[in-house]
Amino acid sequence: MKDANQITPAVKYFFKQLEKRSDMLKRERERQELATREVPFEEVESFIRRIKTQNIFIHTVGLSGRPESTILAKAIFSMNKVVRIYYSTSFDESDGGFIRIEPRHDLQTIIVERVHGMRAKPEVLYQSYDECHVIRFLVRWLLRRIDWQKTHLHNLELYKVYSEQERQVAMEKLAAEEAEKQEQQKEQAKQKLKTKF
Repeated sequence: MKDANQITPAVKYFFKQLEKRSDMLKRERERQELATREVPFEEVESFIRRIKTQNIFIHTVGLSGRPESTILAKAIFSMNKVVRIYYSTSFDESDGGFIRIEPRHDLQTIIVERVHGMRAKPEVLYQSYDECHVIRFLVRWLLRRIDWQKTHLHNLELYKVYSEQERQVAMEKLAAEEAEKQEQQKEQAKQKLKTKF
């Protein structure tokens, strides 16, 4: 009688098939986990919340159908991980429009869509899984629409904080460079003293 622990060709074949099946099931679980994972959207919402509080004006189409300047706080609506930025609020429903930014779990991306007119079919302007890319798109979209007659950097509270932080970083960098320069001068002085003796 053969040893019960002996690996025969039949047992090898069985284990090879078990390995293949196990790997296939593992890949399927990983694929399902990727398809159902939460799409990150916190950075986009935080960015929108922060700029919404500033005195930034954008060019929009007003209720009368004429161009007007609207403060960003009135143009942005955010609820349940869906952000809408209205660029037209005309009484004529066919002229109303906004861009909608939302995470789509089924597609595993953040989608930026333009919705214009009554019963409009959304038009995808941009999509990415990366929040930074979506924010970059939003910044470019907003820059083209900012009313620079009413929006002044020196009136923006966040810009004041940003400027102060940049000034502090520059001062720290300058202080570090000065300390390094003094250290080098000390080293050079030591070298000169050594060469004299």
